[in-house]
Amino acid sequence: MNMEKIAKIAGVSKAAVSFALNDKPGISQATRNQILKIAEELNYVPRRKIKKDTIVFLLVTNDHAQSLDYFQRLPFFQSIIDAFKTKSYLKGYNLSLQTVSKLDQDTFSNWQQTNIYGVVILGTFLTSDDVLLLNKVHANIVILDNPSIENSHSSVVINNKEGVRSIVHQISPKETVLYVHGLPAIPNFQERNTAFKYSAQTKDFNLKEIKMDSFSFSETTTSEQQLIINTLQNNTTIVAENDYLALKIAQIVAEKKLTHNVKALFGFDNIKTLSQSPIPIKTVSVNVSVMVDMAIDLILKEYKVPVHVTVDTNFVEGDKNEK
Repeated sequence: MNMEKIAKIAGVSKAAVSFALNDKPGISQATRNQILKIAEELNYVPRRKIKKDTIVFLLVTNDHAQSLDYFQRLPFFQSIIDAFKTKSYLKGYNLSLQTVSKLDQDTFSNWQQTNIYGVVILGTFLTSDDVLLLNKVHANIVILDNPSIENSHSSVVINNKEGVRSIVHQISPKETVLYVHGLPAIPNFQERNTAFKYSAQTKDFNLKEIKMDSFSFSETTTSEQQLIINTLQNNTTIVAENDYLALKIAQIVAEKKLTHNVKALFGFDNIKTLSQSPIPIKTVSVNVSVMVDMAIDLILKEYKVPVHVTVDTNFVEGDKNEK
């Protein structure tokens, strides 16, 4: 299999295939994705990029019920997984996708195999104890998406503080604000909550707070619906700790005909399923591609001292018709 055959199947030029395989500009992202998908399906890897080493991408779930399939149904995590597949392919490394519900010595021992080049841990659900345990492990590790200051390995995190400040900036002083905490209370949410309360100090909001499940695939429960009905007042601005939560709230508000009570609805992460929202959601965009690029670069460069990278966010004016 060569580039000419990939170009023929994709219906593009050989130059376009070269741009995609070498991660160079000159083609649209849609065309790049199409070419990479075909190349991956055909097991095509440029000779100069063929390597025997494997990068492990580990998702620590802390929940036996959460499998790789579970995360691939959550758009934000799906985009991270897809980006890792593409980037590791372009770098010529094998990628091993794994999930564990608990970190243990067996897991750490597997990382010592000669074919394992490094480990990227999606640390969204890591606890403080998990981080301290990882600090004792001597391996080429990068922790992704966990803002713990106790982490002694290299890391790539979201700029939660700046993202939250951009939301608070959009809200006028003395407004009625409903802040919705996501459950479980993961480190990103905790950092967003702290940043919100710090940034909101000078705004003198009429602040109300509730808690709701953030990562459920099921329909909203009666108790969740009643919670919104009981809490939502006229002309209320809602700030949710992530977009899954914001989308759930939007669906309740629309179904219960409470749209007139909502002045604005804010989320965080800019997940692609926001297009399904019955009301506009303003959100903070996280550049997943940059996060993945940074994580893989940190693994491949094997810095002798930990490097901590914070990826900036962008505020997005929500428009359900343009997502």
